[in-house]
Amino acid sequence: MKQQLEISTKISTHGERNSTNFYTRQISNTLQFWILLLFGISSLICSLLILYQYALFRKRRRALHNHVILLIIMINVIIILTDFSWMLDSLRRPGHILSATQEFCMTWWFFDFSLYSVQTILLAWASIERHILIFHNNMVSTTKQKIFYHYLPPALIIIYLFSFYAVVIFRPPCHNRFDFKSVECGSNPCFLSIDILAVWESVMHSALPTLIIAVFSIALLYRVIAHKKRLRQPIRWRKHRRMSMQILTISAVYLFLNFPLTIIMLVQLFQDTGAHFGFGTQLYIFFLTYGVVFSLPFVVCINSFSNHKHENQRIAPIVKFPQHQRVFVRNISKVE
Repeated sequence: MKQQLEISTKISTHGERNSTNFYTRQISNTLQFWILLLFGISSLICSLLILYQYALFRKRRRALHNHVILLIIMINVIIILTDFSWMLDSLRRPGHILSATQEFCMTWWFFDFSLYSVQTILLAWASIERHILIFHNNMVSTTKQKIFYHYLPPALIIIYLFSFYAVVIFRPPCHNRFDFKSVECGSNPCFLSIDILAVWESVMHSALPTLIIAVFSIALLYRVIAHKKRLRQPIRWRKHRRMSMQILTISAVYLFLNFPLTIIMLVQLFQDTGAHFGFGTQLYIFFLTYGVVFSLPFVVCINSFSNHKHENQRIAPIVKFPQHQRVFVRNISKVE
C-alpha cells in the first residue's frame, strides 16, 4: 500500500527528493482533493451500510466466511476516518498538517503503516482460510477448532502488526525527523533507514502477503472448478460458488491495484536502480492504491446483495413417482 512508496524512497538523495516534488506537482492538489473526497465519502457510506446489514441479519453475522471480510471493512472505516481524512486536510491546505507535533506525526505513521498492513495480511489469511471453509470444513466443526483455525489467526495478525509498528515508530532504535510542511510529516520514519527492518517490513508485510493472495486465489479458482465436475449436489455447489466468488473478487481488485506497486518496490529494494526507476508511474500508482480502500466496500456490497437474493429464493421440491407407482395411478384412473 502507501508505505511501499515510502520504503522505496528511503535511500533518496536531496536531488531525488526534488524530483519527487516535481512529479507531485503534476497533479493539482485541488483535483486530488475533490477526487479523493468524492470516492472517500462514497466508500465510507458503503462500508457503514455493509456493517449495518451484517449487524441486522444474524445468519450473515454468524457465518464464518464473513468474519474476516467484516474485519477488513471495519479497518477500511478506520483508515477513511484517520489517515484518509488527514491526507485530505493536507491537500486542502498545502504546506500544513492537522497538528504540527511529533506525537501527531507518529500517530499518523502508526495508523498508516499498521492499518494497511493489517488489511493486506488479513486478506492473505482469508485467501487461505477459504480453502479450509470450503474443502476442509470438518476442521472448524467444534468450538476448539473454530478458536484455533478461525478466530486465533486474525487476532495474532492484528496483535503482531500493532505491536511491531508501535515499537518501530514510537520507540525506534534511531532518531525520527519530522517535516511539518509535508504530507504525513514527510512519510519517512527512521526505522526505514535500517536495512533489516526495511526489508522485513516490505517483504513480510507487503510482498509475501500479496504473493499469497495471488497463489491461493488461483488455487481456489482451480479447485472450485474441478470440484464442480465431481459434485452432484447443486445446492451445495451454489453455496461453494458464492463463498469462493466473494474472496476471489476482493482479491482480484486488490491485486489489480496493488500488485504493480509491489513489483516496483521489490525491484528498487533489491536492485541498485535508485529511486528514479519508474518514479513518475510509481507516484500515480501511489494515488491508485487509495482505490483499494474505495473499491473493496463496493465489491463486498455487490457480493452481499447477490447472496441475499439467492438466500430469499425458495426451492420447490420435485415430486417423482417410481415406475410401478405411475402404472398403478394410471390403472386407477382407467377404472374410474
